[in-house]
Amino acid sequence: MLQLVSDNPWLVPVALGMLIPICGIIFGTFTNYRIKVRQAELQAGLIQEMLQRGMSAEDIRTILEAAPKTGARRCRTDSARVREWPAQS
Repeated sequence: MLQLVSDNPWLVPVALGMLIPICGIIFGTFTNYRIKVRQAELQAGLIQEMLQRGMSAEDIRTILEAAPKTGARRCRTDSARVREWPAQS
């Protein structure tokens, strides 16, 4: 193995150049899978809690349809607020 690397030193950057994108693809796929699983767990817990409260299936469907879609992100309302600096004496 060392003989191969010493005879062809260009193999190290080529191997790393191939390994990094492969690791990124694997990590991204695994992360996406975990996000979907967690969202399904949260939704199942929400539905179970609503059923325990005695809500009807129609009420649950109405609430779930009114929820924002997963791609929608909202900004914090106080993030753009200008804060006054304390007076310096």
